[in-house]
Amino acid sequence: MAKAMKLAMKKATAMKRKAVVKGSGAAAASITKKKVPVPKGLGKIRIGIIHGKVFDPVKVGTHDRNYPEKLKIKNNTGRSASGWGGQYMADVSTGLKIARLQPDIFEIDFMRMDDVSPKRLAKNHLTFNFWGDMSIAIADGKIPLAKTIIEVQKDCYNTRHIPEWNYYEWVLHKSRYMKQCIKAGIPMIPTIFVDNGFNAKAVLKQIQASGWDKFLVKPAYLAFFGQGVIHGKTQDFVDNLEPFLQYERDNTKQKEFLVQPYVLKPNGNVFDEIRNFFVDGEWKYSIYTDGTDYEGFYEQPAGALKEACKQLAIRTYEEVKKVSKWEGKPIDTLLNRIDIGVVPDKSLKLGYKIFVNEIEPQMTTWLGRYCPYEIADLMGNACISQARKALKLTLEKGRKLPDKEKVRALLQILDERLGPLTK
Repeated sequence: MAKAMKLAMKKATAMKRKAVVKGSGAAAASITKKKVPVPKGLGKIRIGIIHGKVFDPVKVGTHDRNYPEKLKIKNNTGRSASGWGGQYMADVSTGLKIARLQPDIFEIDFMRMDDVSPKRLAKNHLTFNFWGDMSIAIADGKIPLAKTIIEVQKDCYNTRHIPEWNYYEWVLHKSRYMKQCIKAGIPMIPTIFVDNGFNAKAVLKQIQASGWDKFLVKPAYLAFFGQGVIHGKTQDFVDNLEPFLQYERDNTKQKEFLVQPYVLKPNGNVFDEIRNFFVDGEWKYSIYTDGTDYEGFYEQPAGALKEACKQLAIRTYEEVKKVSKWEGKPIDTLLNRIDIGVVPDKSLKLGYKIFVNEIEPQMTTWLGRYCPYEIADLMGNACISQARKALKLTLEKGRKLPDKEKVRALLQILDERLGPLTK
C-alpha cells in the first residue's frame, strides 16, 4: 500500500508540474524544444544588465536562490530606506533568469549606472538598460556621468545598447509622441504645447483663452517624478504674475513644456490610471494605480473597463511600433508601459472617460508584485527574444562584434532549441 501511495504521489506531482508548465505563458516559451548541445570553445553571449530600480521588487518567495549578496537592497524600510519592497529587485532578477533559462548560452554582466562607459559596454554583445539612462544621471546631478551615458546611448548600434536612441528620444520628448497620437485620433488630455522656451505672459493668455479654471505646467523633456511642475488657479496668476515669471527665469535651459487643465474625479481627487504593459511586442497585463493613494496598486479586474483601456493601449502601441527600430528595421520594444487615465463619468456608456496619459520605456516600474506573472520569468524570456532579434540584425548589418562567428553559431543553436523567430 505504501509503495502504491508513493507511486501515485509521484505521478500526481509529475502531472502537476506538466500542467504548470503548459499554462505558464512566458515560462512555456523558454522550454527547450530540442536538446542541442553547445560545442566546446564557443563561449557565451555576454549580456549587460544596467540595474538600479530599488523600488520594483519581485513577488515574495520568487527570487533566485543565488541572488548576489552585493546586489541585495537591505535598507528597504523606514524613512531613511534606500529601497522599497524587499531585498530582491526585478531588474537584477531578470538578468539572473536569462542565465538560468539558457545557462550554456548566456552570461550576465551586472552594472550600476555609475559603471556605464563605452569601454564596459564594448565587452558585451548586447546591453539592456533597465535603470541608468542619461535622464536619471541628470536627475541625480551626475552631469559628467550623464555625458558619458549620452555618448553610449547615441552610439547605440556600436555600443549595442537597448533601448535604441531615436525611439528613446521619441518617448522622452513627450510632445513628440503626444502629437503623433493626437494625429492618430487617440484621446489625450487637452494640451498647449510650448516648443521653444517658456514665456509666462504668452502662456497665461493661451490658458485664459482655453477657459481653464485650474492648470499645471510641466517640462516635456527629461523630467519625471513631478520635477519642474507649477500649478494652480488661473485667476491667481492673473492677479499676480510674479510666480509665473519666476518659473520662466528658473527654466531658461528647458525648451519644451506641456500646459494642461486639471483633470479631476467627481470627488475632487486626481484621476486614477490603469497601466498597460507590453512585453516583447505583446500586451501582457494591466495594473490599477490610484491617483492619490501611493499604496493603491492591484491587477485591474476583468471587465469592460479593463478591456476598453487595453484596446486604447493597443492602439497607442501601434504608434510606438512606427518608431521602434534596430539597424533601420522594425523591432518589437522590450517593454512599454502605457498609462490610461480613468475618470468616472456616468454620462458615458462605459461609465468612465479614458485617455492616454503617458508612454514609458523599459526604464520604469514594472509593478511585478501585482502582475499575474513572475516578472523575472516574463522579462527573462523577453530579453532572450530581444537578444536574438537585435543580434541577428547587428550581424546582418556587418557591425563589429566580439567573437562574431561564435555569436552567430550560438544564435543558431537557440533557433534549433526554441524554434525560429516568428516576428
